[in-house]
Amino acid sequence: MTEDYFWGVTLDKSKNTEVWDPDVKPDANDSSHVFRGEHTLLVKQAVLGSEVPDGEVNVVEVEAMGYKSDIKFPVVVLKGGTGLSQCVLDLLFPDPPVTFKLVKGNGPVHLLGNHSVGIAGEGIADEEDDDEIDEEFEEEEEEVIEEEKNSR
Repeated sequence: MTEDYFWGVTLDKSKNTEVWDPDVKPDANDSSHVFRGEHTLLVKQAVLGSEVPDGEVNVVEVEAMGYKSDIKFPVVVLKGGTGLSQCVLDLLFPDPPVTFKLVKGNGPVHLLGNHSVGIAGEGIADEEDDDEIDEEFEEEEEEVIEEEKNSR
């Protein structure tokens, strides 16, 4: 079972870097931000702020865990005044930490998506339930076959 949360971050000249790492507690006394389980981040959209000057290019780079090593690539390039003030993304980050950095321009660039948390222990119960359903389906199938044989 997963719990999904809306996620967003704004990058601009005053805060050009943001690290997504839900395993790091912002304050030891604050338990409201403590999540247990597997975390994934799905970034769905980038939106350029309306105050970005015409012609200003804004580039967002992401650093994340790759297959064999960390990777760093630009994922968003938006130019002020072009009429294209947003872009659709489909970036899945299954492993924290993920670093977002505004490497060119002053922003703001808003990144939006979903933070999903897989609840520990719930997946095991779901798999057991699936196995029970499969067994019941097989038993029903066998009964139907037996009835067909007996009716001949």
